Amino acid sequence: MGLSTGVVTTARLTHATPATTYAHTPERDWEADSNLPEDAPKRGCRDIARQLIEFSHGDGLEVALGGGRRNFFPENTPDPEGDGKTGLRKDGRDLTREWLHKYGNAAYVWNEQQFKNIDVRKTDHLLGLFEHGHMEFDSDRLTDVAGEPALADMTETAIRILQKNKNGYFLMVEAGRIDHGHHKGIAYKALHDGIALNKAVEKAVSMTDISDTLIIVTADHSHTFVIAGYPTRGNPILGKVITNDAFGNPNHTPFLAPDGKPMTTLGYYVTPGANHDGERQDITTVDTEHKDYVQQAAIPAKSGHHGGEDVAIYAQGPHAESIHGVMEQNKIYDVIKKALKFK
Repeated sequence: MGLSTGVVTTARLTHATPATTYAHTPERDWEADSNLPEDAPKRGCRDIARQLIEFSHGDGLEVALGGGRRNFFPENTPDPEGDGKTGLRKDGRDLTREWLHKYGNAAYVWNEQQFKNIDVRKTDHLLGLFEHGHMEFDSDRLTDVAGEPALADMTETAIRILQKNKNGYFLMVEAGRIDHGHHKGIAYKALHDGIALNKAVEKAVSMTDISDTLIIVTADHSHTFVIAGYPTRGNPILGKVITNDAFGNPNHTPFLAPDGKPMTTLGYYVTPGANHDGERQDITTVDTEHKDYVQQAAIPAKSGHHGGEDVAIYAQGPHAESIHGVMEQNKIYDVIKKALKFK
């Protein structure tokens, strides 16, 4: 339809959600050619990173920003941030170089300073790969050696490039590390990446017109993440639970569960935070508000599990009135289809 298209994520650019915007594959883990089984190429299968460059529908993406450099470089190519990491491609292709050769007015950046130096007026195709794997959690972002742009900054740059097209654009923005924080059972990281998403949405709202731009915000799933404990008003969300006395006044010490140990307001059902011996850790002297604190959980697992409840969905702009109540996820596409006036 002549629209510009873009994808922004804090996960690897070849990870599940961003990959859906440009790739077709029977296996989400086929991110580089080294991930493909031997018979896959014989059956016509291509790795996900390669499909970003060999996009067969229209002109391809105008903007692609995220992590995952390893899937775009040959296996003997050292990662620019060091640490002995290298690319994963066995075919010897440098897909970032191919991106630059494929398009006019194209740019490739891998650190924050290069990103800041981009002149959006002269850039029509922008590829940014800011980490060897996933980008840093937002709470760790400022400690990154090469520097990484915030999700809101990537969103702003993407919109500024895409909105040059008078026909309009489609942009998918993912705060992918919210999910990863929950998988680790670290509420601090998940919540701070949630704030980063909030800032990105705020940026998108401020840069667009509600009369002609549909913005939809939702999630693909929940986690086994819970809030409990009757904490008093104003108690730190990451702190230990302090309840009220019979008169509604805050107690002076943390609430103790029947096992004689304090608890946090936030916890999980299945994450690495559960003790394998069944004995709950005494967190009396533990700083539960530290950015690396792993919340307690009921059942131990190497990685936290997804939950099954419905997730929220919000919208503003053309046909946003169709987003309401409980709806099947496939209906979201129908709303976008109406907004874009697909036949």
